[in-house]
Amino acid sequence: MTLPSVTIVIPVFNEQERIAASLYQIKDYLSKQDYQSDILIIDDGSSDLTTEIVKFVDIYSAEAKSQATGVLEENLKNVGKGYSIAKGLLMAQGDIIVFSDADSSTPITEIDKLLKKFDEGYDVVIGSRNLKNSIVDGRTTLRSILSRVFNLTARCFRLLTVNDSQCGFKAYRREAAREVAKNQKTYGFCFDVEHLHIAKKLGYRIAEVPVRWTHEEGSTLSLINDSIKMFFDLLRIRFIHRKL
Repeated sequence: MTLPSVTIVIPVFNEQERIAASLYQIKDYLSKQDYQSDILIIDDGSSDLTTEIVKFVDIYSAEAKSQATGVLEENLKNVGKGYSIAKGLLMAQGDIIVFSDADSSTPITEIDKLLKKFDEGYDVVIGSRNLKNSIVDGRTTLRSILSRVFNLTARCFRLLTVNDSQCGFKAYRREAAREVAKNQKTYGFCFDVEHLHIAKKLGYRIAEVPVRWTHEEGSTLSLINDSIKMFFDLLRIRFIHRKL
């Protein structure tokens, strides 16, 4: 069987309001590209109509547009975005594996910026909101400050060398994706930092590219409670992987 060149992994949890628009956008764009691609949806125990909408979009796309259907994998219960991403990285069959947030805050059209870097020999390529040429719309000043404080904290713990670890638009060579996912130990909002820390310690080359990003309403992040959890997760990541 010929492996697809690119697999798009999309973690979802109660995304009935916006998953259809994201999927249509992604499917329409990928269907026009020269490379082979497929989509892997990891549903993290949604209690709304997310899975039904995903299935409907697949059926409509196949019948009306002759587009390939995706793969829907459902977790038995809600276990966290980081778990869903790790599961997707291990399941995906593409030579390059990209994960994208369900709200498409970074549009799929930005994928070419990531893919070009693999031709330069990089193993992990991440989208960034904090580079000179990044285009960011709708992010509040408070969230921007907290993002930079978090990044600085992670740097102080010697976990990061990039400017923005939390943008939900990243790509991996399949080998790097497998190794990162196998070594991942945290499943909360800090999994991005852990991925980059693991990749660096394993000797994979990491590139950061500026992307377009638009704030979308519906975030489940609690600025206070989750910020505290993320701080302790950083300490845990530093400790767990000290001998990697």
